[in-house]
Amino acid sequence: MQGLDNRWLVKVSNMEAASYLVQEGFHVYNRHIVIRHYDDVLQEEYEEYQEFLSHEKRLQLMRQGLHDVALGVAEDIAEDLQ
Repeated sequence: MQGLDNRWLVKVSNMEAASYLVQEGFHVYNRHIVIRHYDDVLQEEYEEYQEFLSHEKRLQLMRQGLHDVALGVAEDIAEDLQ
């Protein structure tokens, strides 16, 4: 995930201007600035968050399985992780 620093929200008066900025970007002090649609950025961040939750859930299942094995409640956790 990219950092949250150096983000700007730019409002334009029409969709043509927004489309142009997304396609072309603009330059400030000889630096090319990439413009992206806000909804696209939010969607990507949401997908990354969902992936994070999926990995976290899998880790919790692994921890619980290892805990059960340590207590002798379960013999093998490999099938639970499939």
